[in-house]
Amino acid sequence: MRHGVFLALLLTATALVAGWLARGVRRGGFDRDRFPTPARRGLAISLLAAVLLVSVVLPFAGGLAGRTLEPGRFSPVSAFAIHAIFALFLVSYYLLSGRPPVADFLRLRTRRPWRLAAAGFPIAAFAWAAAVAVMLAVQGLISVFGPSGAASPKISPIVPWIVGLPVAYKIAIVVSAMIFEEAFFRAFLQPRLGPVAATLLFTLAHGIYGQPVLLVGIAVLSTVLALAFELYGNALPGIVAHGAFDAFEIFVLIPFALRFVGI
Repeated sequence: MRHGVFLALLLTATALVAGWLARGVRRGGFDRDRFPTPARRGLAISLLAAVLLVSVVLPFAGGLAGRTLEPGRFSPVSAFAIHAIFALFLVSYYLLSGRPPVADFLRLRTRRPWRLAAAGFPIAAFAWAAAVAVMLAVQGLISVFGPSGAASPKISPIVPWIVGLPVAYKIAIVVSAMIFEEAFFRAFLQPRLGPVAATLLFTLAHGIYGQPVLLVGIAVLSTVLALAFELYGNALPGIVAHGAFDAFEIFVLIPFALRFVGI
């Protein structure tokens, strides 16, 4: 790992996270939670800062500095570690807050759940088409204007490892990601820090793959999900869209691409 690059990325991401948190506090983003005491409010925001450090700052800095995860160093169960952290944080934050109805806290309250869920599928299709188009455009620009060898990006070892997992594990990863990532980044972060911050934090969290072009596609997905959340005011369409997007990637697109490149 390039330690100088890692330190620079770490400091940059930390500054961005601190700035967004400070902005959220100034704009009253956390006032909605009606904390019983200032001490509880401070503890809750401190917990959020710690979670963002672990789930966003360190993966982003480590991945783009060359410290990608090696599949042989962790078990399939550890693939759910970050999602478990999100779940534990949301429970802890809720208990510290004024404890509104859970459906309101998670932005799931609706009288038309099936209609909102169905909206997730065209959202996923649009996000996939937009992400692929933008990634191909960026890769084309790199191949023309970038340095020699930049046009052939390396495949993160995490990708074939995930594809090679048993079907049950892959389904569990899709379900876990669609629920806990949307609950954290969209239902929780977006109303408190704003759509731009939630979109970029979601993108940076995927820096662990160590592939800048892939981050472009993830940024497109995150933007579409953020817009869907703003449009519907509910997390359900984004949850379904996220799950459909990941399922298509894991079960169809990535296996096809790996066979195409001979992996």
